[in-house]
Amino acid sequence: MNPFGEYPQYDALGLARLVQSGEISAGELLAVAQARLAEFNPHLNAVVTPMDTLAESLLENLAGRGPFTGVPFLVKDLMLRFAGVPMSNGCMAMRDYRPAADSEMAERLNASGLITFGKTNTSELGASALVNNAVFGKTLNPWNLNLNSGGSSGGSAAAVAARIVPMAYASDGGGSIRLPASYCGVFGFKPSRGLNRFEDLSSAWGGAVVSHALTISVRDSAAYLDLVAGNTDQGYSISNPPPRSYLYATTQAPKPLKIAFIKQAPTGTPVHGECLAAATLAAKHCEALGHAVEESAWSFDGRELMRAFLTVIFYYTARDVGNIAQLLDIPESRLAIELNTRFMAAFGKGIADEQVQRALAVWRRAATRLDEFYQRYDAILTPTVATPPLPSDALDPNVLEKCLMRGLLASGLAKKLLPMLLLDPIIDKAVCQTPFTPIANMTGQPAMSVPLYWDNGGLPHGAQFMAAEGNDRLLLQLAAQLEQAEPWKHKLPPLCTH
Repeated sequence: MNPFGEYPQYDALGLARLVQSGEISAGELLAVAQARLAEFNPHLNAVVTPMDTLAESLLENLAGRGPFTGVPFLVKDLMLRFAGVPMSNGCMAMRDYRPAADSEMAERLNASGLITFGKTNTSELGASALVNNAVFGKTLNPWNLNLNSGGSSGGSAAAVAARIVPMAYASDGGGSIRLPASYCGVFGFKPSRGLNRFEDLSSAWGGAVVSHALTISVRDSAAYLDLVAGNTDQGYSISNPPPRSYLYATTQAPKPLKIAFIKQAPTGTPVHGECLAAATLAAKHCEALGHAVEESAWSFDGRELMRAFLTVIFYYTARDVGNIAQLLDIPESRLAIELNTRFMAAFGKGIADEQVQRALAVWRRAATRLDEFYQRYDAILTPTVATPPLPSDALDPNVLEKCLMRGLLASGLAKKLLPMLLLDPIIDKAVCQTPFTPIANMTGQPAMSVPLYWDNGGLPHGAQFMAAEGNDRLLLQLAAQLEQAEPWKHKLPPLCTH
């Protein structure tokens, strides 16, 4: 292997096989990844915290590890605790916070054979659909450096798109894996709620948040799901995966599926033509593969559902900000947090526990309606997002909005006005990108963004598929089928080809 020239052509399992065969060492692979980081990160700002000491210790203890042994890896700087490594959560207030111990998920990753050597940028507390925080700044899109990578896992998505690593840890509470996957032209899978045995995120945003990985290939995503679901503990083989594994599922074509194609945003907000074109192309590929695609419509009130979603997010943001203040022993009023976050937390303080329970009941009703929907369809196809990749400041409040927010905060009126005046305008602005993705988070369904379409300007646009909770294997089978029909691994952003 020519380590510099051929490295971008390999997915994570492919690199692991090279290490296993002795064609290249794990140390040599790490050196290649670090060289690519040094070359591309100054343009992207994807990786914000080096973890070279941990990487060196992991290299020294590689014997008897899992399917990703020796593969360079990056992790999102949000909620994932590594002992002694800064965990900012994209927040200036937490920039110097260093957890005392590994989380169970970090322990699992350290034991897996992956060589973690850095943390990737995220939006503050994962709450924005663009990565542009006050502590580390913006992460740019490898396909167009004038645009953002998307949030909140934008650092991980940009690093994978630039082939710094073939796979990076990410998390998704309302589309935070799938949105940057769409913007950066990589594969983004959100598993069903609760599949990860080693990371308990049930208290994050009312159970909306799950973690997984952004990947170049579908099989990497499937094998990573096996890792975190506990399927790699006994006799796991890449070349001959166990029949119940997610990796094995990717080797089997799905039955002919009936797919509902829904073009309209559930919120009634506009959907950009290129985003529709991406979903339409995905529909055509599905039909060519023998699946039946039928245009359909949502079976629930999308604006009611989005009101319920934001109600829960604001409530939990208030809780999270309070927890940060307690952890750092700093009054909330003195925390170095962004204006948007402070405003969300102020809203959240005005939301009673009973309101949260009513909002969660709306989530459950939508899940029931979708369960009924899946009696007729195997999967749902939509655009992943409703906008092309955006500039980094696209969601920033304007001067008037900033003045209004500061005034409401100073007067204490923010928490009183949320249910009466401001929630629908917030929906129209905050969810203009992401009317489709939060549905799967609220209902617990698996969902994925598949990179099949690049527009004439060279920007990628993903197509989203969802399936009933627990039908992760079906989605991975379909994704593998689409990947074979319309491969994307060879598509590199201009940054990497000049």
